[in-house]
Amino acid sequence: MNAFLDSSTRPGTPDSGASGRLRIMPKPRRQPMPLRIGLVNNMPDAALVATERQFARLVQGAAAAPIELELFHIPTIPRGAEAREILASRYRPVSQLAESRIDALIVTGNEPRAARLDGEPYWDDLTALVDWARNNTRTAFWSCLAAHAAVLHLDGIERHRMPQKKSGVLHSNVDTRLSPLMPPTLSVCHSRLNEVRKADLLGNGYEIVSEAGGGHVDIFVKQLRSRFVFLQGHPEYDVDSLMKEYRRDAGRYLTGQRDTYPEVPESYFDDETVLRMENFRTFAERQRDAKLFEDFPVASLRAGLEGRLAQSAAAVFQDWLLRAEASASVV
Repeated sequence: MNAFLDSSTRPGTPDSGASGRLRIMPKPRRQPMPLRIGLVNNMPDAALVATERQFARLVQGAAAAPIELELFHIPTIPRGAEAREILASRYRPVSQLAESRIDALIVTGNEPRAARLDGEPYWDDLTALVDWARNNTRTAFWSCLAAHAAVLHLDGIERHRMPQKKSGVLHSNVDTRLSPLMPPTLSVCHSRLNEVRKADLLGNGYEIVSEAGGGHVDIFVKQLRSRFVFLQGHPEYDVDSLMKEYRRDAGRYLTGQRDTYPEVPESYFDDETVLRMENFRTFAERQRDAKLFEDFPVASLRAGLEGRLAQSAAAVFQDWLLRAEASASVV
């Protein structure tokens, strides 16, 4: 906006005409520099594009300043032909991170293949990425398997296999002293076979931001040279992501690709859907046949769940990005 100074009442000011006004132009405002975020997308081929879209959407919605999102991949992750083509066209290998001058990093998980994390084919590249991010970013965001790998590499914290897959929505309490911008509770999708435990994290200097009943850790942090944020859950998931995973795992059981039928995701479907899913499971375990997949039940989610998931995801990313933007502005 233009600023004006009325000079007609000020002595000694030259007459500028009938209006008696001098136009004073403000100095042009300096545009903020974009926050540069790197996304290292390690998700399996079938989820590669969806994961890129999910994180891009959340980053865009949470940002208060301009954002540049740069895409990277770890070449040692086994890929099919279609995924390799996508990566070649839009992504750069993590070896080029050093020349990218990014401010913040997001590293996704992957579907476990090995009994131990250090047996994964990309282990050396992933740990090198942890070391690089520690010294060259202002903050880094580690999701699911990437979070487990990072704490194993940094502090020797082992993940533990759970009796059954943790699949569903966890309603977690937030320590607002650590994250005052977050609401007191979060609803976040979880989908994992393993966990890192609260006692191990606290004993190695990590702080627990959110956890659900029974000691299930959701988000935890550690301040190194870079502020590392770790998530065992998936706030980036679309509302139907758990449904697709459950359906996929049921199909794998029917075709003999897995030995046990998957558990219904907790706190996710409405009561009628849970009953239909359990009835279908009973029938499938009696007569295991791939043709049964054609009759997989129609699903409905719990009332209000979509809104709660969206609000929680937005809060997680707003908290992370506002901290990243604030640290960038003081450098």
